Amino acid sequence: MAITKKVTRDRSRGTELIKALKRQFNGIHSMDHFEDLEIEKLLLQQKQYEVELIENRFVVPNDYPKFSPSGASKCKRELFYKLNRAKKDKAPKPPFQGRWTKNATGVHEQRQRDWLYSEKLLHSPSFLVARMPNGLPAWEKNVQAYRLFEHNGQKFYIFGMMDGILEYQKDGSRIGWEFKTKSTKQDSVEKKKGPEPHHKQQEIGYSLLFPDLKEFLITYESLAKDDWRSADFAIEDLKSFYLEVTEEQKEKLLDKYAEVAEAVENGELPPQERSKCLFCPYKTICLEGK
Repeated sequence: MAITKKVTRDRSRGTELIKALKRQFNGIHSMDHFEDLEIEKLLLQQKQYEVELIENRFVVPNDYPKFSPSGASKCKRELFYKLNRAKKDKAPKPPFQGRWTKNATGVHEQRQRDWLYSEKLLHSPSFLVARMPNGLPAWEKNVQAYRLFEHNGQKFYIFGMMDGILEYQKDGSRIGWEFKTKSTKQDSVEKKKGPEPHHKQQEIGYSLLFPDLKEFLITYESLAKDDWRSADFAIEDLKSFYLEVTEEQKEKLLDKYAEVAEAVENGELPPQERSKCLFCPYKTICLEGK
């Protein structure tokens, strides 16, 4: 009975947050507005900080292995090769793929801008973007950090940055926000039933890096839109999913990182995970078993 009540509560909580996020984005995206001087100055300060980081780069110590949440779902062998700085395969990138990723980056930046405008222009917005001590929004390079862990006899760092930290105005809770784009089919987002497994693993990594975060919203947007004239009948192009990270999930990821760190220390090649080969840049050396 207790488990059933918890599952019901989690679903209710998730549904509430998902609806609130969609309502806020729909509100600002249905509104025509002029540029706001205060917000644009803040974004200019953001860009200035990013330029300064080109010279004063964020550095993670090299005394122990380093893992990033974005690679949490990767094959242990791929993580092993990366830590050992193994030679990557040469992989020429077709120009359309470059345009694909740049388009996604542009939309990503616009959605972050939308958060700032929505919290100022909408009446009673559900979410505000958390702020750093210097006043900048709590997202991307502003929140990049690292933490040292000691687990199963191994020491290692987890480092990275996330798309945003939101403050839910109803109860003051802090929610991690991650944004993903889809570019292939109009209905690729509408058909989604849940977050992709590797994105869930990424959020578990962020919950370790940012220990005050245990709730996350993963938002998917299809960049392939429906016909302009479809109006209220348009194919759904924006969908979010809720994730509450458990201690068991965090423990399991720490186990994985510790296992890879031990393999690096001992020089023992971890087993292959053939289902994860598609985007691995170490196929050649992996096939050689080196």
